[in-house]
Amino acid sequence: MKQILLVLAVFSALLSCAVEEVVFQADFNRKDAVSKWSKNPDMTWQSDGGINNSGCLKFHSTDPNGNHLTYIPLDINKLRGRGVVVEGWMKADQVKESSRSYLGPKLMLSVTHDGTTSYPDQTKKYGTYNWEKFSRYWHVPATATKAYLNLGLQGTTGTVWIDEVRVLLTPALKVPARLEKQLPRQKRTQYRGVMSGNDLSEEAIRELKEVWNANLIRFQIGLNNGLDHTTEAGFRKIVENKLVELEKLIPLARKYGIKILIDMHVGPGTSTDVLLRNQLSWEPKDQQLLVDIWREIAAKYGKEPVIWGYDLLNEPRDENYVYKTDGGLDWNRLAARIAAAIREVDPETPIIVESTDWGGPEGFRTLVPINQPNMIYSFHFYYPNTFTHQGVVGKPDGVLYPGHIAGEEWNREKLKQIMQPVIDFQNKYNVPIYVGEFGVARWAPNAEKWLEDVISIFEENGWDWTYHAYREYNGWDAEIGSDKNDRTRIGDTPRRRVLLKYMRQNEK
Repeated sequence: MKQILLVLAVFSALLSCAVEEVVFQADFNRKDAVSKWSKNPDMTWQSDGGINNSGCLKFHSTDPNGNHLTYIPLDINKLRGRGVVVEGWMKADQVKESSRSYLGPKLMLSVTHDGTTSYPDQTKKYGTYNWEKFSRYWHVPATATKAYLNLGLQGTTGTVWIDEVRVLLTPALKVPARLEKQLPRQKRTQYRGVMSGNDLSEEAIRELKEVWNANLIRFQIGLNNGLDHTTEAGFRKIVENKLVELEKLIPLARKYGIKILIDMHVGPGTSTDVLLRNQLSWEPKDQQLLVDIWREIAAKYGKEPVIWGYDLLNEPRDENYVYKTDGGLDWNRLAARIAAAIREVDPETPIIVESTDWGGPEGFRTLVPINQPNMIYSFHFYYPNTFTHQGVVGKPDGVLYPGHIAGEEWNREKLKQIMQPVIDFQNKYNVPIYVGEFGVARWAPNAEKWLEDVISIFEENGWDWTYHAYREYNGWDAEIGSDKNDRTRIGDTPRRRVLLKYMRQNEK
């Protein structure tokens, strides 16, 4: 109990404010309030159509391609660099589902930043339903220049009523003027390796070292044996089972000179999709369990020299975060709390924090650095997804790189452009970067060229990296050829040649 209280005290000191801050609200109880919003002929004010027979806005559409929105500017000076919750109540009648998932009822921000505009929007619900509360959480970049709140219907037909809209800021972490006791920024890549797969035998580890020249394994603590990660008993059993595997791997890693990164690939109560991205749980008990488990792991392995670091959670997502005074934390604040707990028992082993946006580069625009010793910041790279995941999760085959993909020209410069938020983050905070995952379907045309381009960018910036994955899902396996129907492991492939070309530098 004393340990938990100490962590909470340290964490509370990191917060710049302890409560939510409402920056905009509209109840639509007075007609003159509507005058501040943009005009739209399909929007009407109703004096008694809202919640509890109060005022509300009504939007009606008979045009499936129409834009039936109203908007109002927000004070960008209050939003920059903050976690923002947009919430409101909606009622719908015969709202038709659109073929594009982002169209339909709208409770949406539009934020201009870094030469682009983002449109964070609430989860869509179609059909007919009574009043329900919807919300959307988003980190507004510190570089944002303007923001609008948008309400209504877009690209669909039907009727929607909207009432009791609020925009609020969640408690923020202080960004220190100077980060203390940080690892030095890499001048060159030192660690090149793979994610762990299904084969962790001594022969596989020996070949990984003697043939691949890998010096790092990202070891996954993920779903296993059908155990339920939404209960404490189930999640603890998942961790227990994987640590048994880790205990067998550690002596092999020592023998062959390979470091191990412990990767929490699933979290307690998280919602995981087919690609194993983790939508966080907002239950305090689930978040406390993740804190406790990491403290226990760090206490167990803190003095084990073969352990390279702790990757707090794979591809975290928090866009559906709902702020409550006594509720769960968004990812920036939760990661800081976990890091503080680890440092109670292990002052040195590096802690790896992935960005939100599913661990993608874009999440680095709003990632908050943590003022704990030896932090490393991590992203995953599978861009363009239409190319890297072709033939996977329903995506069509035959997409060629370099080339025109999904309406854009993709080449090495475009890949580097997508990674620019990571480069900017590193330049601003002078911290190490680690690419935890990247990969491409083995049947993707010219997959070796894509690998060459992305790894050359990692190396150009001195980032450490682990390929996804070593002898795991056959679709990513660099030892299997490009014939989608042939799963024979032949060893030498053009993709593996690219990986081995760079891993040979580990010998130096």
